[in-house]
Amino acid sequence: MGWLFGRKHDAEDANEVLRRFNEAEAARLAAMTAGVAGEAGDRAHIRASTPLSVASGSTEFLVEDVFTITGRGTVATGALRSGVLRVDDDIVVLRDGAPHAQTRITGIEMFRKHVNEITVGELAGLVLREKIAVARGDVIHRASSG
Repeated sequence: MGWLFGRKHDAEDANEVLRRFNEAEAARLAAMTAGVAGEAGDRAHIRASTPLSVASGSTEFLVEDVFTITGRGTVATGALRSGVLRVDDDIVVLRDGAPHAQTRITGIEMFRKHVNEITVGELAGLVLREKIAVARGDVIHRASSG
């Protein structure tokens, strides 16, 4: 839409910009779920590749992004790295390996559908009961039953 160095420079087609973004995002998410540190300095990716000191067989959900939806509450999106999470599970949010908050899952959503549980490798959004401070890079574990 403007002139750049003697030639007219047209704005990029919105579809082309969206296509490039989707390709980059798909590659980034694939690297994250594979446990590969994608971007240097990104705490979430570094933390994703470092093991936590938790018992084997435990549930581990890595938070990628957090949203607040009016009428629903806080939604933490990300990938389940181990275990199984179900609706009505009590969870603990870990930040830097230390317990940060505790709440309950009131719903699980996966790309325009509601489900009752997710398993390893699935990308999902966890609808949380209370409005708690969850951030990218936090790890969600199922609370111990004892």
